[in-house]
Amino acid sequence: FTPRRTRELEGPIRKLAGTYLDRMADASAPDAISDFAARLPMDIISEMLGVPPADRDMLRGFADAVVHREEGDAGVPATAAEASIRLIAYFADHVKAHHRRAGDDLTDALLAAEIDGDRLDDRDVIAFLFLMIIAGNETTTKLLGNALVHLARHPEQRARVMADPARIPGWVEETLRYDASSQLIARVTTRDVTLHGTTIPAGRKVALLIGAANRDERAFDRPDDYDVSRDCKESLAFGRGIHFCLGASLARLEARVSLEEITARFPDYAVDEAGLVRIHSGNVRGYAHIPLRL
Repeated sequence: FTPRRTRELEGPIRKLAGTYLDRMADASAPDAISDFAARLPMDIISEMLGVPPADRDMLRGFADAVVHREEGDAGVPATAAEASIRLIAYFADHVKAHHRRAGDDLTDALLAAEIDGDRLDDRDVIAFLFLMIIAGNETTTKLLGNALVHLARHPEQRARVMADPARIPGWVEETLRYDASSQLIARVTTRDVTLHGTTIPAGRKVALLIGAANRDERAFDRPDDYDVSRDCKESLAFGRGIHFCLGASLARLEARVSLEEITARFPDYAVDEAGLVRIHSGNVRGYAHIPLRL
């Protein structure tokens, strides 16, 4: 996930984007999520982990089910628990297979990693792979969908992006700030913390609402305006400090390249607002379906 290694993926990402956009161009009812945004990130992260193409649709279905929540129910639905179990079982077999044959993918690198004589055990590797297939798929999928919807809703910003493709990275960053794919992150306090007259004791679980922080008027001028030229350096979309998102550079690259290819191929794309379907999730925000007119 270093910037150098990530940059090497630009060519493969662009080629893969072109393949899916070719199919969308021929589709009678193209959908930005099911035909593109749900596929490209899963293919990229699966390739990195050594997941064969034949298994990727299945894993994407598991990943979607893991984050799904029923409206009005704060509990974890049985379908999400079952999907988690099946993902763990899949990656347990995946790790066993990698023990039997050496390779050069990320799974092999994790199994071989050693620091001061310490190595990850299989449970650690399985947990990391589980995290990667969720984080490397769900959030980038929602970022791409959110970007397309919000640009379509803001014609003055759309005109700026279409007139100058160099603004596409700013479009990505503003979408991350304005409508973050991941709305909250969990932490545990290491000491007593007092905020606004309320003390949170050490050892308590805390939900940090980064979606709200990114609309804080103390950090951003006109925070409720969507502005692709905004300076987003204070955005918390990828976290901060030692917990800054490991895959941030990859997510940014996937989003930039995908949006470059989409706007070059379909500059007049339109979103069918009546057909939009949101996902149901406690912390991931975005769309399950975005019908397009190309």
